[in-house]
Amino acid sequence: MSLEKYKVQLTKDKSEQLNYFNDNYEKMGTTTRKQAIEQGLLVEAVQLWVINPKTKQVLMQRRSKGKENDPDMIDVSVSGHVKANETKTQAMIREATEEIGTNIEDLAGKMQYVMEFEIDLTKLQREGRYLVHEFIVYLDHPLSYYKKQDEEVDKLFFMRYEEVKSRIRHQDPRMRIPYNKETEELLYKIDEKIYNKDKKENSKEEVV
Repeated sequence: MSLEKYKVQLTKDKSEQLNYFNDNYEKMGTTTRKQAIEQGLLVEAVQLWVINPKTKQVLMQRRSKGKENDPDMIDVSVSGHVKANETKTQAMIREATEEIGTNIEDLAGKMQYVMEFEIDLTKLQREGRYLVHEFIVYLDHPLSYYKKQDEEVDKLFFMRYEEVKSRIRHQDPRMRIPYNKETEELLYKIDEKIYNKDKKENSKEEVV
């Protein structure tokens, strides 16, 4: 499979430009992450759920204590921003490569796009407005395969998917993933993919 279309560019530039959008999700221009937070601008983000199909465990991360936003909180496998010069798929692969040390071959043509939803974290006394693109991928690598990005991630570990759901639904204060109707829809969609993933009839999964 040709990987040329992904054109993933690794960078540690913290002043990266992001697209921002109006309430109709029309692109209005570009901004920095800092400006987006200060001005309450809607920008794109991505999240990846790395799921072991054999054990039904999710690769989770504890965010670094030095993170500006939500330090020391538990999050799903990978999350980050979509830069102005990349697609959501490119952004997801780049973030996964940076944060947990996967390679492009692990993800290209295997990730499944689940859904998108808008979330305003300022309503939760946090920072940022995001149009979040959710992905999952099935990988059965051992924990030792993954290499965390030290400045972003304090620890990587596996957690049973059912426990992840329970913690989100019970609004565990250590979990970065808020619970709302969009999260419930996301969990429902992931349930379908995990527990029915071998039922190919009537399947219309968008693999990217």
